[in-house]
Amino acid sequence: MNPQPPTSASILLQWFLREDLAEEVLGDLEEKHEQMLTQHPAWVAQLNYWFQVLNYLRPFAIKHAQSHTIYPAMLRHYLLINWRNLLKNKGYSIINIGGLALGIAAVLFIMQYVSYERSYDKFHEDHENIYRIRYKLYEGNELTVDCAATVPRAAPFMKEKMPEVIDFARAFPMDGIVSYGQEEYFENRIQVVDPSFLQIFNFPLLTGDETALVGPSKIVVSEHAARKLFGNEEPMGKRIKIDGGNDYEVTGVAKNVPNNSHIKFDYLVSYETLNNSTRNKDGEANSETSWVWYDFNSYVLLQPGVDIKAFNKKFDEALVAERGEEFEKYASKSEFPLQPITDIHLHSNLLQESEPEEQGDGQAVFFLSIIAFFILLIAWINYINLSTARSLERAKEVGVRKTIGAYRKQLITQFLTESFLLNFLAVILGLIIVAVGIKYFNQLTDSQLDLSFLADPMFWLAFVGIFVLGSVVAGAYPAFVLSSFRPVSAFKGSLSTKKTANQLRRVLVVFQFAASVALIAGTITVYQQLAHMRNANLGFNMAETLVVKAPNVFAVDSLREPTLTAFKQELGNFARINSISSSTNIPGTEIFWSRPIRKSQDTKDASKIIYFAGVDYEYFPSYNINMLAGRNYDKSFSTDYEGVIINKSAVEYLGFHSPKEAITQKVYFWGKDWQVLGVVDDYHQMSVQAPVAPIAFPLFTHRANYFSIKIRPENYTETLKQVEEQYSSFFPGNPYEYFFLDKHYNRQYHNEQKVSRVFTLFAIFAIIVACLGLFGLSAFSALKRTKEIGIRKVFGAEAQNIIYLLSKEFILLVLISNFIAWPFAWYVMNGWLENFATRIEIGWTVFALSGFLVVLVTILTVSYKTIAAARSNPVSALRYE
Repeated sequence: MNPQPPTSASILLQWFLREDLAEEVLGDLEEKHEQMLTQHPAWVAQLNYWFQVLNYLRPFAIKHAQSHTIYPAMLRHYLLINWRNLLKNKGYSIINIGGLALGIAAVLFIMQYVSYERSYDKFHEDHENIYRIRYKLYEGNELTVDCAATVPRAAPFMKEKMPEVIDFARAFPMDGIVSYGQEEYFENRIQVVDPSFLQIFNFPLLTGDETALVGPSKIVVSEHAARKLFGNEEPMGKRIKIDGGNDYEVTGVAKNVPNNSHIKFDYLVSYETLNNSTRNKDGEANSETSWVWYDFNSYVLLQPGVDIKAFNKKFDEALVAERGEEFEKYASKSEFPLQPITDIHLHSNLLQESEPEEQGDGQAVFFLSIIAFFILLIAWINYINLSTARSLERAKEVGVRKTIGAYRKQLITQFLTESFLLNFLAVILGLIIVAVGIKYFNQLTDSQLDLSFLADPMFWLAFVGIFVLGSVVAGAYPAFVLSSFRPVSAFKGSLSTKKTANQLRRVLVVFQFAASVALIAGTITVYQQLAHMRNANLGFNMAETLVVKAPNVFAVDSLREPTLTAFKQELGNFARINSISSSTNIPGTEIFWSRPIRKSQDTKDASKIIYFAGVDYEYFPSYNINMLAGRNYDKSFSTDYEGVIINKSAVEYLGFHSPKEAITQKVYFWGKDWQVLGVVDDYHQMSVQAPVAPIAFPLFTHRANYFSIKIRPENYTETLKQVEEQYSSFFPGNPYEYFFLDKHYNRQYHNEQKVSRVFTLFAIFAIIVACLGLFGLSAFSALKRTKEIGIRKVFGAEAQNIIYLLSKEFILLVLISNFIAWPFAWYVMNGWLENFATRIEIGWTVFALSGFLVVLVTILTVSYKTIAAARSNPVSALRYE
C-alpha cells in the first residue's frame, strides 16, 4: 500500500491554486487519500486524487497573476530589507559572504589554471585536424620503443599512401652556438623544419612569407632572438652561423612562440639544409629516406572528420605492404599511430617528449576541476546550513509577513533575493581576492596567468552561470523552509526545527569535512611520494657536481680529443676540484642515442634496441657508480676502445644470467663485435618515476657533450671563476654554460612539486571555508541553547561539561566524515601512484594524520563559542524567564 498521494498532482495543485486555499485543500485531499487507501486498491486512490485535484480547476480557486507580480518597487523593498538584515547580523553576513567569496575565488583560480593547461596548441587554426606521428617499435612481441619522435620517412610516406593527409611537416630539434659578428650564444631552441611547417601551424611571421624556408641555408628567427642578435638592426637578409659552420640567411622573423605551445623554438632552419648534409654518394638524403633514425617530430594535417582508428589501421596495412619482408627478416615491426596535438601537453609521456618542466599532468588537472566543484559546493552548503540554523530566529518575521497578507511565493522571492544579494557581494569580493592574489598564485604554481580572462565573453558566461546557479542552489532550500512556517506556531514560540532539516544539516556537514579530509590525505600522499623520489637511492652521487657544457666549435677538428684531454688535466690540478669526467650524457638528461644490439652468436632477428651513452675513464668513479662485475676502462689497456661497459638492466635485457657471466662475452653493434669489460649497477639516469633502461657505455674520449666536475663545497665562487677562465682559454669562441647537477636533476620533479603546492593551497581553502560554516553553526547552536546552558550551570554543571555538550555533535560528525573520506582518498591516490615506477605504499599514518588535523581544526573552530557560552553568567540567560 502506497500512503503517498501522486507528487505530480500535488505540484500541479500548488501551481494553480490560490495560496490562501492551498494548505487547507492539500490537507483535506491527503486525509481523503488515506481513507481511500483503507477501502480501495492504491490505483483507485491515486485516480481519485487526480480527479479531486482537477475538480479545483475553477475560476474562484485559480491564482490571479496580478496578486503575485513583483514590481520594481517591491524588488527594491526586498533588497533594502535584506541589506538591513545583513547589517543587523554582521557576524552571520561576514561568515556567509567570506565563505562564498573564498569558494568563488578558488573556483576562479582553478578555472584559469585548468583553462590554461587545456589550451595548449589550441591557438592553431586547424588544431582539431593536426596530429603528431608516434613511433612504436616491436622486437618480436615486445614493445621496445614508444617515442614522441619518429623516422623521417614516415610523414612523406603517409602523405603518399593516405589521401586523408593534406600535408605534413617535420621538426628536427638541435642545439648549437649561434653567432653574428661578435655576438655568440648557446641556443637549444633550434628546429630544422619543412617549409610546410609555417602553413600547418599558426606561428605568424612579422616579416617574410610562407616561402621563407624554401631552399638550403635559410633561417627564420623569433622576435626574442632577433633582438638578442641584431639589436635595432633590420634582421632580414642578415647572415648568421651555427657552430661556426655555413652561413644562414635570415628570411623571416616570427612572433615569439606562445607559452601554451608544446613546440618551442627561437630559430627555424630550412629542412633542405639538413638534407644536403646527409646525402650519400648517390644523392639520397638520410633525413628523407631513413626508417630507423627516429629523432624527427613529425606532424600531419588531415581532412576534417577522419576516423583516426580506421586511419591507423589502414596505414598499418600500407606499411606492411611496403616493409613486410623487412619486418619478417628482422622479426620486428614498426607502427606509426597518430596523436592529437591537443593531447600532447597533458596526456603524453613518451620517449623524447618535451622537457620535464614543460610537461603537464592530465590527472592533476582533472582532480583540480573536481576540487573546484567541491570547494564551491562546500561554500553553498555553508549558506544552506547557516540559513536553516537561523530559522527559529526568523520565524516571527515570517509570521508577521504572513499575517499581514504576504503570500508564500512572495516570501520565497524575498529569501531568494537575499541569496542573490549575498552571492553578488561574494562575487565582488572573490574577484578582488583573485585580482590581488593572482601574482602570488603564479609564483606558487609557476604559471603565467593574468587578468586578461576578464575580457573573455566565455568567462563571463561561465561566471554568470556560477553566480545564478549558486544563488538558486544555496538559496532555494532555506527559502522554501523559512516560507513554510505557520504564523500561529511562530507567534506562540512553539516552532521547532524539523527533524528532516536537522538531519540534512548533519549530512551536509559530514560531506563538507569528508571532502576536506580527502584533500588533506591526498596532499600528504603527494608530499610523501615527492619526498620518496627525492630521497631515493639513485645509484650515483650527484652532490657538489658542477656540469659545464662541452664546446661545439673547434678551429681544427683533429685537435678536439687532445684539447678535451688537456682541459681535464689542467682542471684536475686545482686543489678545490676533486675529479672531472666527460660524457655524452649526464644523469637527468634523456638518452636519445639508440641502436640495435645482440649477442654476437645470436642471429640478426635477436637484435634489440639499447641506449648508448659515451663516457671517459673517470665517469663511473667520479659518480660513485658501483661496478658489479669486471672492471672500468683503463688507460693502460689500448684495446679498451673495442670493449663496452653495460648496466645491470642490459645484462638481463640481452639474455645473460648474471653480470659475472656477461664479462668477456661479445656483443654485436655498430657493425662489429665488442667485448663486455664491465657491468655497472643500475642507476636512475632519469627520475625514479621511470623504470631503469638498458644502457651501453662505450669509451668516448674524442667527443663529449658535458664535463662533470666534482668540486669542494668551500668557496664556490672562486672555483667557478677558475673553471670559466680555463674554459675560455682552451675553447675560444664557445660561450661558457654551466649548472649544478642537483638542480638540473630535480627539475624532473617540477610537475609533482607544483601539484603538491596546488593541492595544499586548495586543501587550505576547503578547510577555511568549511570551518567558517562550522564556526557559524557552533555560534547559533550556543545561542539556541542559551537557556539550557543557564539552567545546567544553576544546577552545578562545570564549564568542561558544557563545552563537551556543545562540541560533541560536531566532533562526532567530523569523525564520521573521516571514515567516509578515507576509502575514497585511498582509491584515488593509489590510482595516481600507479604512474610511478618507484612509489610509496599509502600507510595508515596518512589517514590518521589527516583525520587528526581536521578534528583538531574542528575543536579549535567550535571552542571559541563553546568556551564563551560555558563561561557565561546564567543570570543573563534566565533573567527574562
